[in-house]
Amino acid sequence: MDVSDPGPEKTGPTFDSAYSFSFSIAIGLLLFIAGLIIVLTIGQGATIGLIFGIPLLVTGLVLPLFMMRDLFRKSDIVGQCPYCQARLETSDATLRLRCPSCNNVVGVKEGAFHRVEHS
Repeated sequence: MDVSDPGPEKTGPTFDSAYSFSFSIAIGLLLFIAGLIIVLTIGQGATIGLIFGIPLLVTGLVLPLFMMRDLFRKSDIVGQCPYCQARLETSDATLRLRCPSCNNVVGVKEGAFHRVEHS
């Protein structure tokens, strides 16, 4: 074994879309509840409760939408069929599609079209 080769690189957990969605909803809910508690308890007679409570309420509603803005974005993939070189166009949510020209199954991975091995 070569001493200069550190081996396979270990990566930690990734911040995927499902975890991001849950995390942003949880943070928004906590901020909203904190703002609601401040407005209903301290905000009854004092303006200090309203000064801190109302911004927390608004932040609790807006922050999840801001954190999930990448989930609402749709990008199109345009390229050539790996079999017949015909022009293909699809969204980034597509995993496989059938080429209208040659009728072969084309895989979509990392924003590019690839041949699919038939079993």
